Amino acid sequence: MKKHVVISGIAALFVVGALLMLAVQIATQNAVAGGKPKAIRGVQGGRSRASAPEVLTNPKVSKSIAFAVSRPVREIPQKEAPTGPPYEIPNPHPKLNHLMKLARGHAQVADGALQTSSGPLVAATIGLNFLGVGNGFPGYNVPDAPPDANVAIGDTQIVQWVNVQYAVFDKTTGAAQTGFINGNTFWSDLGGSCATKNSGDPIIQWDKTAHVWVVLQNVFSFPYMTCIAVSQTADATGPYFEYAFPRSGLPDYPKLGTFVNGVNNAYFYADNNFNPSFFKGVDVCAFERDKILVGDVSASQICFFDDSMGTLFDDSLLPSDQDSTTPTTIGEDEVYMGSIDNFNPGTTIYEYFFHVDFATPSNSTFTGVNGTMPISVATYGLACGGFAACIPQIGSFNNLASLGDRLMYRLAYRSFPDHEAWVVTHSVTSDSGQTGLRWYEFDDFTSSGNPTLGQQGTFAPDTNFRWMGSIAMDNQGDIALGYTESSSAMFPAVYFTGRVPGDPPGEMETEALIVAGTGSQLDTGNRWGDYWSMAVDNDGCTFVFTAEYYMQTASFKWSTQIATLKFDSCQSPAATSQSSIFRSLVPGWARTLRSRSIFPAREPTP
Repeated sequence: MKKHVVISGIAALFVVGALLMLAVQIATQNAVAGGKPKAIRGVQGGRSRASAPEVLTNPKVSKSIAFAVSRPVREIPQKEAPTGPPYEIPNPHPKLNHLMKLARGHAQVADGALQTSSGPLVAATIGLNFLGVGNGFPGYNVPDAPPDANVAIGDTQIVQWVNVQYAVFDKTTGAAQTGFINGNTFWSDLGGSCATKNSGDPIIQWDKTAHVWVVLQNVFSFPYMTCIAVSQTADATGPYFEYAFPRSGLPDYPKLGTFVNGVNNAYFYADNNFNPSFFKGVDVCAFERDKILVGDVSASQICFFDDSMGTLFDDSLLPSDQDSTTPTTIGEDEVYMGSIDNFNPGTTIYEYFFHVDFATPSNSTFTGVNGTMPISVATYGLACGGFAACIPQIGSFNNLASLGDRLMYRLAYRSFPDHEAWVVTHSVTSDSGQTGLRWYEFDDFTSSGNPTLGQQGTFAPDTNFRWMGSIAMDNQGDIALGYTESSSAMFPAVYFTGRVPGDPPGEMETEALIVAGTGSQLDTGNRWGDYWSMAVDNDGCTFVFTAEYYMQTASFKWSTQIATLKFDSCQSPAATSQSSIFRSLVPGWARTLRSRSIFPAREPTP
């Protein structure tokens, strides 16, 4: 995470990178057809711009517009799910017209990080493997698409939240502790639109240092707002402190990350802001975690509205989400990444730093606006051109969408004693035309708080289509990557792969099946996803993953699966702490790689 540097004005005083390269401008329209033309400015071919990072100052600070101390969720009367025809939950592409323009005349390019060899059998074992909320779950009728399945694992429970319902499961057995619960029922005691609307795009997380559940769900109709809560205990069915914070536009595709730095601990947030049909920019916010945890009604949010200085370059940002259980370096800043859809093919991931100061909010800054902090990566082509539905499935002419225009949830962050590591993934088009999974590990061994590329790879081992990944790292640097796989000869199925530190840099091991699909999706707007979740237990070793599949060929009949997995050699606490690429290259020796010192292994945090 970025250590705080005092910056004044839009022209910051430090320069990213060692090379001065050419900045370019591309004219495009904004998010959807009919929008006014906007300039999309950025880096072409991975060449970083010559200007210093652009910085937003003067944040908007606001208190919650509603607060409640809820009853235990298990005591709130459960309402029946609404009846009616199933519906598609919108998820507009921020740069739809731009992506369509890029797709015209786009030639296939060689992937610069394609894995060309087969790895060993994946060194992880599946533990629990059970049905989640969806078709087949007791009493459940699918009301919408897509499911947006996400999951978190706590001290004794697993919670899965799909778009408008959630359920709680026993972490040891996988047995359901609740039936499905409507999302807006959760907010009954908060009242208002949080309790009457059930807009979808929820987030469920486990705060690993406070041992509480964190819940977020937005309201997609005016007045727009973010509903956020934390549990008072480690029991997901117990009471919560609930807040509603205002949003300036329709807050689509929200993402949340926890960061504990010992000073300004926060829940960091981002959404794509629409009004209501046209893309306006990105909202990034920090919620005052320490006050929210104790139910202090004065808890605030510090927000920046980022329209990329008018260019609409920035979109679909992911705040990093802390998987280690102890605070990172005191005073470090939160890292965001995103905005991969400005060029196709692309060679860049963009990073951003959010410095938050709840004591003196005017000191808060958001750095890297307008694509001014690029990290060069190997060439990639956006999956399905970034917007189209190109993924085949057996027995259906209805192809599936890939959401290839964005990084996929989560940007998983882990703090080791000797370095920091971030992992993230997105869907790309591989050399032979099918979609594959590009993944990255970013590292910082210098205590600069500035992540740089450690390793990267594209996992596309055959002609099947793989997409919609989610990735995380355990306390030894083992990496797990879950995803969906399909082809014209198979039903969409749920798989995972992974790697251990001794594997060659940039390579995953072979894949393993979590659940086979037995049906294809008809109609349903070609929607699939829009994201899965790979989370990590407090033991530092156990991953939990959830994703969608179909039991039968139909419309609006998705099911979800929840599985835990663990690498065979992982222990809690682990015996080593080097990240996967560096440990595989220089086990047990001090050596310099890319101007960074690598030291012998030390005891890590869980």
